[in-house]
Amino acid sequence: MSVDKYAQIILAAKVAFEDKGYRVSMADIARRAGVAKQTLYNYFANKEALFAAVIVDCGAEAHAILDDATLALPDKLSAFAQAFRRVSMSAQGIAGYRAMTAEAHQFPELAASFYHQGVGFLHQHTQRWLAEMNATGQLHCPDTALAADMLFSMLTGFERSRLLLGVAHECDGDASRVAPIVHAFLKAFAPETHSF
Repeated sequence: MSVDKYAQIILAAKVAFEDKGYRVSMADIARRAGVAKQTLYNYFANKEALFAAVIVDCGAEAHAILDDATLALPDKLSAFAQAFRRVSMSAQGIAGYRAMTAEAHQFPELAASFYHQGVGFLHQHTQRWLAEMNATGQLHCPDTALAADMLFSMLTGFERSRLLLGVAHECDGDASRVAPIVHAFLKAFAPETHSF
């Protein structure tokens, strides 16, 4: 499997899914990727497998940040927040969310896959990381599911509603929004012996 060819297909699929939603054909994706349809099927058994790979690829940066042991807690949380917003608040992220919401009733298995391989998987990873931070005393968040819920909600919030409804067309400056969110989160879950 050629890494370059794989990346080329994933990029073309991201754009195709953004443009046409899940109804895009594999032939259209192959054309956009500049590969034969059979090449596409050599990499992915079907459109659902390709869609799942696109979802996994979108979250890769955020997962890598959580796994990076070299980053201090505030820096890691800030980098994670920026990566999360880059994906979830991007035109592609909003288009994907709209498409899955609109088609969830017709493709419930696909919608479940979108959740479990995308934001649901990232939420679980975030919970595991928060549990580590709690266990080492860097944060005080015994309910990691609630803490992850709060973090994700703060990072998308009402701004995502404006984007989904087309009232806004792009995010407000990420750095200016991420800093106070990270500060508030760290303050809310600071251990009693530490303040951020």
